[in-house]
Amino acid sequence: MDAVDYEALQRPFPRESIRTRRGAGNNVISYIACHDVIRRVIDSTGNNYGFRVLAIDMQDGLVMATVELEIGGSVRQHVGTQRMNGGNDDDVVKAAISDGLKKAATLFGVGLELYSTDSETAPAPAPRPAQTAPQGNNGGNGNGGNNNGGYRRPNQVRSGFRPLQSQA
Repeated sequence: MDAVDYEALQRPFPRESIRTRRGAGNNVISYIACHDVIRRVIDSTGNNYGFRVLAIDMQDGLVMATVELEIGGSVRQHVGTQRMNGGNDDDVVKAAISDGLKKAATLFGVGLELYSTDSETAPAPAPRPAQTAPQGNNGGNGNGGNNNGGYRRPNQVRSGFRPLQSQA
């Protein structure tokens, strides 16, 4: 991959980009919209990054999306979540994927100022080159044992949750 401008990637977002919502316990949660995170990644990498959805699981009314973000040869994985609210399953899945992308981006230093209690944010760790994980038996087809890309309807409960290995 081409050079990454890590200073631009980790630069705090302007106040007008930071949104708030009510969370558990009526706490106010600050967040950045997914499109703003994507724009930051595009701008700081020259649109040279990788993103994959590794798994989608639905369990007990919760959608969990395991995603992978690659920037500058380094790979970070995270899990995004979204509660099902009786609406469109596809919108809930997209929201979980967006949450996973934003969380994976924080592992590169994007938006870390939202997690700080003061105005200064600790710098993100220096990126390391990607390492290939050992391959193992993960259900035979690389997507958790089903043939639908890892997408599970609510009645397909999975005991436990683990990121999937990519297939070479």
